[in-house]
Amino acid sequence: MPEFLLSARNLFVTMVTAGLYAVFLQNLVFSGGFGATEAIRAARKNGDIPFLSAVITVFTTLVTIIARLVLGTLPAWLGQRFAWIVGVYSAVLLLLYLLVCGTAALLKVRWKRYLLTRMGMAALNTLVMAVPLISYRMGQTLPQAVAAGLCAGIAFAVASLLVNSGMHILQQNKSIPAMFTGVPATLLYTGLLALAFTGFTGAMLAV
Repeated sequence: MPEFLLSARNLFVTMVTAGLYAVFLQNLVFSGGFGATEAIRAARKNGDIPFLSAVITVFTTLVTIIARLVLGTLPAWLGQRFAWIVGVYSAVLLLLYLLVCGTAALLKVRWKRYLLTRMGMAALNTLVMAVPLISYRMGQTLPQAVAAGLCAGIAFAVASLLVNSGMHILQQNKSIPAMFTGVPATLLYTGLLALAFTGFTGAMLAV
């Protein structure tokens, strides 16, 4: 096999592995609680899930790439300080958000208000900051970090759809006591999902 094809295959396998890890084994919505509020909110109105997931994917991937390029230009001693790393990622996210929102505000479409409102929910989601920073702290390569960023939206969609499915099942269950119907039952169900996904990470829960 030519060296180029071998390198491309290895890169593809690396990115797919990192992506699957981000979606299933390290789904930060459940295992870390990042973006959980937005996921539950999106689950109540599942028509928002595709748009929010797409925005999360785009912003997480762009923040990952741009912030790493910026960090690569900093002096070595400065680029190792976590406060500076967080500052760079935060600044990149803020500038991207302002740029996209400013561009969207110029559009003359009827769904502009919906776009701007949902953009804030997705782009300023804690998941958008958590995935790039955790990838950086884990020492993942740029392809691995990009794959995690691309799959951040998928992880959010998986979490939202699971919560949405559980909501429908809980609503049809007439044996649930009245005091636990609605939000309490949903939170208990989401907590059980979080325990299940935390089990995939191999983490030990303190008793």
